[in-house]
Amino acid sequence: MTTQSGCYESVTDFYANTDVFLTGGTGFLGKVLIEKLLRSCPDLGHIFVLMRNKRGKSIETRVSELVSCPLFDRLKEENKSALNKVVPVFGDITQLRLGMYEEDIQRLSNVSVAFHLAASVRFDDPLRDAIKTNICSTQELFEILKTTASKLRAVVHVSTAYSNPENRNVEEKLYPPKYDWKKLVQAADHYEPETLDALMQKLSQNSPNTYTYTKGLAEQVCNDYSTELPLAIVRPSVVLFSIEEPIIGWVDNFNGPTGMLVSAGIGITRTAYLRPKNRINIIPVDVVVKTIILAAWKRGTIERDCGPKHLPIYNSAVTYEQSLEYQEMLDRGKEYLYAVPFSRMIWVPRGYPTNSKTLYYFKLIFTMLLPSFLLDLIIRMFGHKPFLMRLQSRIYGSEMSLRYFVRNEWEFETKQTDDLQFLLNEKDRSSFGWYMPRTLTGKYLENAYITIRRYLMKDPDETIPYARRKLARMVLADRIIQIIVCCLTLVAICRKMFAGSL
Repeated sequence: MTTQSGCYESVTDFYANTDVFLTGGTGFLGKVLIEKLLRSCPDLGHIFVLMRNKRGKSIETRVSELVSCPLFDRLKEENKSALNKVVPVFGDITQLRLGMYEEDIQRLSNVSVAFHLAASVRFDDPLRDAIKTNICSTQELFEILKTTASKLRAVVHVSTAYSNPENRNVEEKLYPPKYDWKKLVQAADHYEPETLDALMQKLSQNSPNTYTYTKGLAEQVCNDYSTELPLAIVRPSVVLFSIEEPIIGWVDNFNGPTGMLVSAGIGITRTAYLRPKNRINIIPVDVVVKTIILAAWKRGTIERDCGPKHLPIYNSAVTYEQSLEYQEMLDRGKEYLYAVPFSRMIWVPRGYPTNSKTLYYFKLIFTMLLPSFLLDLIIRMFGHKPFLMRLQSRIYGSEMSLRYFVRNEWEFETKQTDDLQFLLNEKDRSSFGWYMPRTLTGKYLENAYITIRRYLMKDPDETIPYARRKLARMVLADRIIQIIVCCLTLVAICRKMFAGSL
């Protein structure tokens, strides 16, 4: 594929001697993006990563911790010196000018590509916080780039495939705004947070949460600045485990299905309120990262001479047929949980989702809350700090925030995204192309589970024999308890029957 000037510019050449600016670099997606750029674009300049001090740690300490995680082991073997290209820049996305010092802003004058990944992914954020994090940060970044980065070739804004969740069939296009984002920003500066929250439903036209609402409006910010900046939008669906690189099955957080799998695996979660036959659209994180890298490449090469208001949009998602049915995902998860159990499980992994709200709350009370309450009492009696009820509260809060999404389904158009890798020559396709199987069950989930065990749960493979013995003892104890309960129930029924016949 040639550019409009008639000459193919490879992906590695596009990023060669190029400085990159990145927000959200410490997040799950950001880390994988940094690793891929450093490993597959060896002539890359610097990656300036916006960070703030956190929990008493300086940005220098945080970037050292970032590159020390197992995700970067492959890069360290192949090209360890590339890690020196990661440069932390102090800032805060909720502040004016992103909270950056003026001298740091001037360091961005040589930036050619910018990636805006930073966002609050909390669904229950107060509206004002979501506006500051998801809308204002986008505007502030664009203002900085517009006035500072004179060599800018591409800016990629990472949105979400659920930025307009009322549309069940999502096309790769910009949807009409639910509100004027500029007026909303002004409202956030003039009204109290409680007032904004009270107006949320009216302002958002009944959006399910502040996250999707503000991410949708952030796309309108992109649209307004598309006359001044070479912009593109990437909309990932549910970003989860890597399918291929740099580590098969890599994930570093407990969000969404990962948290559900882990809590079920340690025996805490026993039920969920969802439609078992519904499907979840999972996209591997390394596929999303390649889409982001190629979106910038295409915007800066093939589409560099496109006219104003050109704003390509890429839905990074799988087809409906490739998406995972909840019941199937949970069934496969149980198989792996029994084959390679967690060594720190509290009880036998078991449980079933239900579409009945009455049955869900019955199971919630008697299989999750009541046992946790009793175990917390025992833990307290032995002088330790109880934690199970607090954990159950967090799990329930997470389940409530995700309920809209697990009880609905979406289909995503992905033609522009799928076409990206077909624009590449053979060499680039080997590094930046991807293959998606017809279904993500099987090896994809199995590989993810063992990686979760190793890296997320810090459960080394050496503990597998012990975990299996522990599970066997728990299964035996569980069956004994069930037999005792059944016997006591039978005795109570018999006594009631005989008492009624006297």
